[in-house]
Amino acid sequence: MRKLLFAILLISFSAISFAQNKEVLSILMKDGSQVCFLLAEKPLITFAGDDVKVVSDTDEAVIKRENVEKFEFIEELPSSVGNVDEQVRENFELAGNVIHVSGLEPGCKVLLYKVNGELVMSAVANDGGAAVISIDALSKGVYLVNYNETTIKFIKL
Repeated sequence: MRKLLFAILLISFSAISFAQNKEVLSILMKDGSQVCFLLAEKPLITFAGDDVKVVSDTDEAVIKRENVEKFEFIEELPSSVGNVDEQVRENFELAGNVIHVSGLEPGCKVLLYKVNGELVMSAVANDGGAAVISIDALSKGVYLVNYNETTIKFIKL
C-alpha cells in the first residue's frame, strides 16, 4: 500500500512540476483538431460516462471521450489562424477586437460561437457583401466564426 501511495505522489509531483512552465492545456482530437484552455483560467477536467467535460473560469467544452487523442501541456497558444485557404484568408480579418468578413452574398449570416457551441453574436452581410462583429465585450477564450460553409477558430487573448 505504501509503494502504491508513493508512486501516486511521485506521478502527481512530476505532472505538477512539468506543467509549471506551461501555460495551456491542449486537448488533441483524433481528427487533428485541438481545443485549448489557458491554465490561468483554472480548467477542471471531469469524466462522466462517454464524455470529457472541461470547465474553466471563462469556457466550457463537452467532448466525446472516443474523439480525444491526448491531453498535453504546452507553453503557448497555437496560432489562431492556420490551414486556411487563400480565399478565406483574403476575406477574413481579425483586427484588434473587430472581425471583418468580406466577399459574402448580401444578407449572408456570420455567426460567432463559443467553443461549447453556444451562439454568442451574429451579423448580416450588407449590400457590399461585408459583415463586422465587435468582440470587445467577449471574455478571453476560444471562439468559432461560421459563414457560408466556412468555420474559423480563433483565440481572444
